[in-house]
Amino acid sequence: MDIFGKIKHNRTTLYADRNNCRSVRHIEHWLRLNDLLNVAAYLNGDWKPDWMDASSPKYVLRMRDGVPVAEAVSTPCQMVYFCSEEAALEAVSVLGVEVVCDILKGEV
Repeated sequence: MDIFGKIKHNRTTLYADRNNCRSVRHIEHWLRLNDLLNVAAYLNGDWKPDWMDASSPKYVLRMRDGVPVAEAVSTPCQMVYFCSEEAALEAVSVLGVEVVCDILKGEV
């Protein structure tokens, strides 16, 4: 039985299972992404992106020349959004460049 109460065979994992990570590295990637989501929630406070207002700034982290940078966007394109460029760069400072790079590269 797994942590979600499902009975599983030790040699099978279904794609629809909530805990279907393929490796320890895969698990680490999702935990790091969760850390980024939590840091963003803290730094953003009560702010939520308003996708109906294209003039309202929203920021994401992207890789540019091997370094995470904050970039303004007007349409949904990622899982994590920030209320300001400063908040996005503060998340990099909190988590560390290496961790954020691993998240953005998506290598598992």
